[in-house]
Amino acid sequence: MGFWKQLFRPRVPVKVLAGGHALTDNVEGKGLVNRMSVMKGRTSGEVEIATLFGQKHFTFARISWEPSGSRSVGKTATGAIIGTVVAGPLGTIAGAAIGAKKKDNSTAYVYLIDEEGVEHEVHVQCNKDQYTQIARIAY
Repeated sequence: MGFWKQLFRPRVPVKVLAGGHALTDNVEGKGLVNRMSVMKGRTSGEVEIATLFGQKHFTFARISWEPSGSRSVGKTATGAIIGTVVAGPLGTIAGAAIGAKKKDNSTAYVYLIDEEGVEHEVHVQCNKDQYTQIARIAY
């Protein structure tokens, strides 16, 4: 693969919640992997995982996703108070709506098979768009 194709190939950066030890061969970095980028591998069905501690190739087995989200009650109340002060009763509604934005806490479970044939489960934090990109990137 040429330098420019390598540089600009699609990658999906995500936060690693658990299982990062399997993503690197660097002994010092095994417990420190907290971010990774998933990229298309050399062949169909293969992915390349890049971390701060290097890159490693895996066979992509599957991915599952658990949607989750939360709203901040404090931000909703603060938005309502500020909206009331600035724009009266209608500002209360608008301020509460703006303050109540939903934070996406969804997780995905990425299953990767290393060169020895061992399957590893990596838990990552990702939204629906990142999930669909990872699911498609290996093929």
